[in-house]
Amino acid sequence: RYYGGTSVLNEAKEQEPNLFERIFSYIFGDGDPNYGIDNARLRAAAELIRSSGGAVVAEQLAPFVDAPSPDDSYVAGDGEMSTSPVDESFVLPIVTQLGGVPTVTDDGDIVYVFEELQLSAENTLEAAGLPPDAASGDIVSFLTDRGVSTRGAMEKSDLIQLLDQSLTSSRSRQQDPTDPLQEMEVKFNRNGAGWNALAGTLGAVNLGGALYLGALLPQLAAQGIRLPSYFGLVQAGYPLLLAYAVLYNVIPAVRYLSNKAKNQQIRDRNAARQKWSTVLRSMGGKVRRKIRAARNFRTGMRRLGRSDSVYDTQQDARQLEAQREGDALKAFDELLKDQNSFQ
Repeated sequence: RYYGGTSVLNEAKEQEPNLFERIFSYIFGDGDPNYGIDNARLRAAAELIRSSGGAVVAEQLAPFVDAPSPDDSYVAGDGEMSTSPVDESFVLPIVTQLGGVPTVTDDGDIVYVFEELQLSAENTLEAAGLPPDAASGDIVSFLTDRGVSTRGAMEKSDLIQLLDQSLTSSRSRQQDPTDPLQEMEVKFNRNGAGWNALAGTLGAVNLGGALYLGALLPQLAAQGIRLPSYFGLVQAGYPLLLAYAVLYNVIPAVRYLSNKAKNQQIRDRNAARQKWSTVLRSMGGKVRRKIRAARNFRTGMRRLGRSDSVYDTQQDARQLEAQREGDALKAFDELLKDQNSFQ
């Protein structure tokens, strides 16, 4: 399940960049291909949680987060061989953002229950990666990107209903829930080898000319010669010309090395998510036990009526988020202590 901005790519195909845009792309690149992946991660996790009845374990969320690679015993499907408890702190960002509550089972395992995601008016927005107070325009933009017509939707409630139908339809035809979220590697740019060679040659010529000019100007200065008019401006502004020529070549080189390191990190994260996906498919004894225990915490979907409310409008959203994160961290620390006592 690769994540990528297809709309941006399609738009780039429609409008061919000019020479200056290609040179800019050679120097600075084309941006992050994984821009917005946090919303995609949140949306995928929320859909999984909803389809699982609002109760999941860390192994189910691991294919969507930046989790460390699991032990070989887990990958082999024999999680019981692991003598040390699994550090599940990698699920905390999703747990806090989606309002999850960690609960310890009788076997000392942790199940994450998301009761708020079973409230349809709010969880529909969160499942789409939208904030609870998302404006109607944001919902319309999201639906339009998914190819859903909003004609006839007069109120925000109508848009939320369309959004819920769209998400339900996508879940009905979604891929295997164990499919991991995969990041795209950062390319140098989308110019192609030919344009990059041309831009690189231009940079080399520019730098060579600047160095030659730098060797020539001191000779003129030593002879007391000051160039007139335009040439005098070039002589006075030579430091800027040299800096431009150097940066033209240095920035792409540094960016190439930086992308190489970033791509290695992306490959490591993708490989770790793929291993966690294998853990779910193998369904070792410990994973099977935890998922079976999570089913006991499942709740049905509850639709909100007009008299129901999820947030108090007197509270600021940031205060709610900070309070939620603080409570989750405290609860998680206590549960880890309890879990260690079971080992």
